[in-house]
Amino acid sequence: MKKSLLVAISILLLSACTTTRLSDEAMGTLIEDFIASEQIENRHSVSAFTLDSYGELSDEYVIFRSAPMRHYLIKLAPRCSELSFSMGLVLHRRFGNTLSEGLDYVYVPDSLPFKCFINKIYPLTKAQHDALRNNIKAEITELKLKEEHASDSETPEPAAE
Repeated sequence: MKKSLLVAISILLLSACTTTRLSDEAMGTLIEDFIASEQIENRHSVSAFTLDSYGELSDEYVIFRSAPMRHYLIKLAPRCSELSFSMGLVLHRRFGNTLSEGLDYVYVPDSLPFKCFINKIYPLTKAQHDALRNNIKAEITELKLKEEHASDSETPEPAAE
């Protein structure tokens, strides 16, 4: 009895330490639905672009932040599976400080130089950026609740002694 209780507690503690993350497919669907609902139009290039930071959303989507606080949702092709394991990202641009779809690409410096080309560039307003972040957080919270509910239903009830 004590052994099974210790095993159950250990499993719960380990599952509490894991971070819940949307699958790449779920994230892609969420982002594509957001783009459609907000009617965000693709821009083929952005001039006077300076990469300040980036955030990886999935193997296919990243957000670039450019000074002064401009956000761009970037769709990559092909998918870059190395992004989620990397500590950094290198942006290669063909023309100075212009970001262009189809010509410019990113790669992860600590892996083979596999090029992930910029397929689409969606400029985001601050409100759109915040709304997208909130949508992602809401989906993750919902996923956590589903996982907790599933683990609660899988946990056997203790036998009466």
